[in-house]
Amino acid sequence: MKKSHRRFGLLRRGAALGLTLATALFISQTADLNAAKEALFGSEKVAKRLLELELGKLEEEDALEGWVELVVDQSPVLSSEKEAVSSYLKEQAARQEMQAEASVPKQDEPAPEPEPEIDPADEGEASLPAEQSEEETEPEPEPEPEPAAFTLDLSEISPSDIELVNHTDHQDEAISKYWKKTPALTLKSSKKGPQILIMHTHATEAYTMADGDDYTESDESRTTDENYNMIRVGEEMKAVFEEQGFSVLHDKTTYDYPGYNGSYGRSLAGVEDYLEEYPTIQMVLDVHRDALIDADGTVYSKTTSIDGEKVAQVMLVVGTDDGGLTHPEWRDNYTLALKIQGAMLSIDSTFPRPIDLRSQRFNQHLRPGSLLVEVGTSGNTLKQALAGARLFAEAVCMELNECKE
Repeated sequence: MKKSHRRFGLLRRGAALGLTLATALFISQTADLNAAKEALFGSEKVAKRLLELELGKLEEEDALEGWVELVVDQSPVLSSEKEAVSSYLKEQAARQEMQAEASVPKQDEPAPEPEPEIDPADEGEASLPAEQSEEETEPEPEPEPEPAAFTLDLSEISPSDIELVNHTDHQDEAISKYWKKTPALTLKSSKKGPQILIMHTHATEAYTMADGDDYTESDESRTTDENYNMIRVGEEMKAVFEEQGFSVLHDKTTYDYPGYNGSYGRSLAGVEDYLEEYPTIQMVLDVHRDALIDADGTVYSKTTSIDGEKVAQVMLVVGTDDGGLTHPEWRDNYTLALKIQGAMLSIDSTFPRPIDLRSQRFNQHLRPGSLLVEVGTSGNTLKQALAGARLFAEAVCMELNECKE
């Protein structure tokens, strides 16, 4: 049975070969070479399928090449043009190879990412050309302009405009002697460290309650609530300084609480620690409020009106060595006070109170550029004090900007 089956298979293969040869001879006799190419090679899938039907499944994809070569050899026309046929076959093979290479990414190049799926809801937007895309991008924020520096104009201010109350034995310190001197500050615009220290030897000092500024008193006209005592005033100054580009530290320690006596000794130690840690500090402002009360208990305020706003007046207090304590550089602070006084006068002639020259040194010996600042009195309101603090800080910035140059 096996031999008969094999013999039958051979007969089938021979018949199929004969049929294929007959087809090739017919094409060679009835068409030119180009037509033969198109009929035979242009329908390779059909020829392959016919051979498979007759001969069974071809084991290799290139098994057809042997049959094609056999057909070519048996055709007089194709055989006579065998070189052209060979060239044609090579072109076909090269084209297929190029197509295969194009479909495989190179090893050193990443495979192209698949196209992202498009949500039907976004289909209309996605179909727009790239240059017409309606995708919104947030505009880059424009850089904030640098604040205009407060400039000092003393062209209309003269030494005779400066008022001084002298409580010392230093009677030869004429204002005109120091008016043209330069304050002993080495302040620069670099931000390598803090330049100004604001602190409060009497931090709990407070103002008259008004306009809803109610607070719990720790003593008469005093409170530990930072929203209503001198710490709040110091914060107002700090904001102005920082808006002008200065680096500021604000010491919020309550050196006068719970005990008032000895507060200057405690604040002395505090400022020394700050100066040791931050040697870049050039100015120390000890911010207070004054207290004016007569014998019958009447409380007075120090107020002026500037541009329609009620403003607490500001007084500078300069300590000296007149009390016997060492303070060799107090005249440097005195010179700075005169310059800031002139700047306050340039804002408004009614804004500053007279400079107070005192025998006590008030810790001002620690650093040239140290001043005690009295913002209003206990009779002023917090609102008036904050207005005065802002204008005072502007006046200081005028002088500091001059020191930068």
